[in-house]
Amino acid sequence: MFRVEKPCGTGPYAEEEDHPMLRHMYLSHGDEDHPEPADDSLLNGIGADEVCGFPTLDALEDWFAGYEDPLAELGYEIVIYSLPVSSVRYGHQQAVFVREHAVPVKTWSLV
Repeated sequence: MFRVEKPCGTGPYAEEEDHPMLRHMYLSHGDEDHPEPADDSLLNGIGADEVCGFPTLDALEDWFAGYEDPLAELGYEIVIYSLPVSSVRYGHQQAVFVREHAVPVKTWSLV
């Protein structure tokens, strides 16, 4: 599973960052191409023990296209996790997974 997060594990939607490009991202995401877990009919929300991620690097790159530089400037990275299939729920564009069951395997820079 691929996820964008800071070294502390916080994702870019956990709290809004004060960066003009990311403010734009927060406003533009939540549309049909970037549905929130609650708006994704395959996910029907996100559990308290779950976080968002992507099944492929291509899906992650498509989701965050154009926002890689500001995310990297603010300390976000791509973390690759290994976890049991039973701990993942797949949505239309992204997935959610149980953080407690995930083991970080590798970290990559966004840029």
